[in-house]
Amino acid sequence: MNFNPRPATKKLLILLVLLVCDALVAGAVPRLRWGADPSGGAPYVFSDPSHPESYTGFDHEFAEALARQMGMNAEFMPTDWESIVASLQRKEFDVIINGFEPTEDRAREVLFSKPYYLFQLQLTVRKGESRIRSIEDCKRLGIAVGTLVNCSSSRMLDAGGYQSVGYQDPVGAYKDLEIGRINAVVMDVAAEMFYARKNSSLRQAGKPFNTGAYVVGIRKEDKALLTRVNAAIDSLANNGTTEKIFRKWDLWNEEQLTLRTERPVKYEVTSAMFNWSEGLIKLSKAAGVTVLLAFGAMVIAVVLGVPLALGQSNGNRLVSSLCTVYIEFFRGTPVLVQLLFLYFGLPVVGITLPGWLTAIVGLGLNYAAYESQVYRTAFQSVPSRQWHVAYSLGMRPVQAFRRIIFPQAFRIALPPMTNDFVALFKDTSTAFAIAVWELATAYRELANATQSYLGIGVVVCCYYLAMSLPLAHLAHRLEQRLQRKSAGILSSGSDK
Repeated sequence: MNFNPRPATKKLLILLVLLVCDALVAGAVPRLRWGADPSGGAPYVFSDPSHPESYTGFDHEFAEALARQMGMNAEFMPTDWESIVASLQRKEFDVIINGFEPTEDRAREVLFSKPYYLFQLQLTVRKGESRIRSIEDCKRLGIAVGTLVNCSSSRMLDAGGYQSVGYQDPVGAYKDLEIGRINAVVMDVAAEMFYARKNSSLRQAGKPFNTGAYVVGIRKEDKALLTRVNAAIDSLANNGTTEKIFRKWDLWNEEQLTLRTERPVKYEVTSAMFNWSEGLIKLSKAAGVTVLLAFGAMVIAVVLGVPLALGQSNGNRLVSSLCTVYIEFFRGTPVLVQLLFLYFGLPVVGITLPGWLTAIVGLGLNYAAYESQVYRTAFQSVPSRQWHVAYSLGMRPVQAFRRIIFPQAFRIALPPMTNDFVALFKDTSTAFAIAVWELATAYRELANATQSYLGIGVVVCCYYLAMSLPLAHLAHRLEQRLQRKSAGILSSGSDK
């Protein structure tokens, strides 16, 4: 029997054949998986505003050109900047292309390609700032300088003994500079050009300095891939592709001509050997900040949580509704979003708080919602007859609450309060998003800069245990003391 498919069926079969052929061809072309952090901002790799589902940036265009030159298909693998080297080691991608700078500590973990771009650092201040004309003035005046974490500028500031404030992205640094939270920012010219140069309230302080290089990071065992990448970088430099990309992004200068194979390349390799004594001092300071954030936020949570609990349970309809809205809002939205809202949103209405105070207020407001539910449950757990006993002893309502009801409720609430306090110590890590150097942030930055995750991690765990275990022990002793006191009060009341 002859098979004679209908025209529609023929078209469907042809389409399926073409799709299979395309898949086979695509599978035959090797992939170059490259990792970068798109949240780090422009002009490296970032979401294309006109096509938010895709990415753009000079590193994105360079990666595409590099893969084509190598006869491969480029595949972008978004990752986190802080752990980008660790992600490469875990083979989540093949190479790093993300404004990646060669440093001595990174050289122990990865191979570096030839440079594909030479950059310099640029100091930026506010328009009316007359004290600062160079980076040396910041050190002389004791002015903290904002910069990106784990990069050439942060290493330069640390090595030179400068005060610095670390940021996860350029946007936060230049925004804080504009509104006056900090007085200076130093970053690569690429970031300065994109975020600061067109801002009329900011200006350059001095000329660019400290020439460095962007390279491709490759795993130690992938030496054959390194050879191919270097050959492709040479080809892109000599055929003008590299120049075309960087001219498009207004980053080309004559110094880039040294990248061509017939010219010598000169750039500075940042030294960043980890100093354990200085590292422990930094971790100790960060632990102090963590304690400050946790205790400050818990004070706000406790003070605000009690009236929220009473208002929700015993207030009139309006008060109860307002308390419920507050509680559900802060429990239903991420604390990180709340911190970002307070940090960047309040300056719009003229309220500018430093990062550490924003973290205390934000965490306190958030935990007050949770503490209110602990207190509400504790108050409801006290038998109603306790009020009658107190009234029979001649106590007024406030006196009865303070002397009879609250001590019993507090004893019931103390264990979950202690758990919340320990959890608050860990939640202080969200303050990294608003440039607060606390313990978890310090661990991420130091470990990722040195790749000493185990050694520094053990030290950080010891710090957290040193903070939380005494607290748990103190809470246990206080709970026993309150139990004895409560029992004594009830016993004396029954004797009367």
